[in-house]
Amino acid sequence: MKFLVLLCALALSPFCVAQQVPLEDFVRHGDYLDMKISPDGKHLVARARADGVVGILFLEAETMKFIGGVRPSEGDQIHSADWINNERVIYRYAEKHARYDQPMPTSEIFATNIDGSKAELLYGWRAGTKHQGSRIAQRESSRATPYIISHLEGDDDHILIIEHPWTQRANMLYDTREKHPIISRLNIYNGRKRELETLPKKGANALATRDGEVNFITWVDEEFEFHSAYRKSGSEEWLDINTAFNTDLDLTPVAISDDSTKAYLTGPLGEKKIETLYELDLASGELSPVFDDVKTDIMGWTADSNTNRPIIAYTQPGKTAYHYADTENQQIKLHQMLVDAFGNQTVTITSRSDDGKTILVRVSSDINPGEYYIFETETMNARFLWANRSWLDPRQMHTMQPFTFTTSDDVSVSGYLTMPTLEEDADKPPMVVVIHGGPHGPRDLWSFDSEVQLLASRGYAVLQVNFRGSGGYGEVFEEMGYLQWGGDMIRDINEAAKFIIEQGKVDGDRVCAYGGSYGGYAALMTVIREPDMYKCTIGYVGLYDLRYGFDESDILTREWGKSYLNKVLGTDMKVLTDFSPVEHADKIKASVMLLHGEKDQRVPVENSILMQEALTKAGNPAIYHNFSKAGHGVYDEAERKALYSALVEFLDNHIGAE
Repeated sequence: MKFLVLLCALALSPFCVAQQVPLEDFVRHGDYLDMKISPDGKHLVARARADGVVGILFLEAETMKFIGGVRPSEGDQIHSADWINNERVIYRYAEKHARYDQPMPTSEIFATNIDGSKAELLYGWRAGTKHQGSRIAQRESSRATPYIISHLEGDDDHILIIEHPWTQRANMLYDTREKHPIISRLNIYNGRKRELETLPKKGANALATRDGEVNFITWVDEEFEFHSAYRKSGSEEWLDINTAFNTDLDLTPVAISDDSTKAYLTGPLGEKKIETLYELDLASGELSPVFDDVKTDIMGWTADSNTNRPIIAYTQPGKTAYHYADTENQQIKLHQMLVDAFGNQTVTITSRSDDGKTILVRVSSDINPGEYYIFETETMNARFLWANRSWLDPRQMHTMQPFTFTTSDDVSVSGYLTMPTLEEDADKPPMVVVIHGGPHGPRDLWSFDSEVQLLASRGYAVLQVNFRGSGGYGEVFEEMGYLQWGGDMIRDINEAAKFIIEQGKVDGDRVCAYGGSYGGYAALMTVIREPDMYKCTIGYVGLYDLRYGFDESDILTREWGKSYLNKVLGTDMKVLTDFSPVEHADKIKASVMLLHGEKDQRVPVENSILMQEALTKAGNPAIYHNFSKAGHGVYDEAERKALYSALVEFLDNHIGAE
């Protein structure tokens, strides 16, 4: 077999490794975002940012020659782009609104040929009026959120979509998923649409075969319980999936084999209920795990190009681990070769040509923001295409080291420690405990994190903890955090900090907590529970009064929103009071900084105002920064620079990295 040859077209700039990377380089948004290869392997569609605008480029795959593209208005973005056939691409916008600093995805679907011809607004609320460049004066207007569920093999003119109709409340329209979705066939050249059926469950998502047969639906009820159903054909009744296939597993259908004989479903495995993939034989009902060696939830997978059967799964017990369904499969052997060639980074096959001869590979890691390579399977050559955030040199970034420890109540908790560059015989560095948001579902990952890298570049050790309640470690571990927002979850974070301090790697007298959303809340609760361990804390868009904090939250626009909060947060007012930082301001010895977006609709800004008032009353007034353009997180680059400049200055003043 020929050796794998990696041809890099990027000449690295002559960085001085000792030179500090400017703060601006960390707060800038990425430039080269993603790309996909056409079915015939001849062209690429890529999303890239220039001058604050994210557009799409059409490139020749062999030469990277620019042949066309779409540039939206200033401040807007192309949110996604997908090949429909060799000449035509469907794309969607994210538009800038006065209420948000970050462009928000729209419900509209656009299409264009790669030469710029036949550009159309196919779907959306403006589709009923003439659109610039459109040949059609009138078309049906749709006030719904659409998703493509089948490219309809053998039909070059249509795609199958599911439409989620919006709900009007006062003078606003919301995608609340409280109406019955509609399955429709959409013409990709003229936007004409034909409604085929209305699904029986509110807010349901659908899974369709390559030829458009809708066999599975999944939905969430008002009590935040998940359900799935199956039918053999469109003329038959829907059956609960457990009844249809005589199983008691909680299964969610996610894919169907190309020949429509097998379905693939996510479901729990073992006592910890780790999420894995199952294969279901639709004729016999036989159900078996595709990957039974996983220790943490499957994060993603790659399917066989010939069958659509999942053959490679990705997990992160620490760094990225790979799981293979059939070691004799040639595509698996190719992936194993790529992993070896790229030094055990995260290697994913993002798209491929229909004949399988040309594949697009994305490579990333804790110090690599992401690179794309095109790989020719016949020559076994990989050619570099582009790198996201190429202004950041991986040699100047800092590695994330996984760790696991056992809590005082015998629970295994994992996380990551990122150490700064230290001179020989240097003092131990101060540590920032960075707490992730969510809290249920998200987790910290072994991946490039500009926030972590900024702090490490300024001399701080960074601790990230996947406390109980975090996603990724099985359903049991996640549910251990329910009703424990200010209890066991906070204890896990503090015990992890003590564990790292006891290892002798960091200065235990210079520790600060910081987080956003739930992490902002937790940053305040950690210093309440352990007032002598922290010198400072930073709450970013945090929820500080659990009794009333969600009264105005956009979570409640969903039909299941209140049930979800009751399930994970609870309704016991005594507990909610004890878990609310505003009630314990007098216990906080640490210096406090609060950061909030004025337009935050997830956690209203009143939370930070109330917390500031409580701290002032307790004689420990916080430094408070309000960002007028921001919502639930700061997106505008100028405001991001101001935020992180203030954050680093605050840390320097209180735990003083040298």
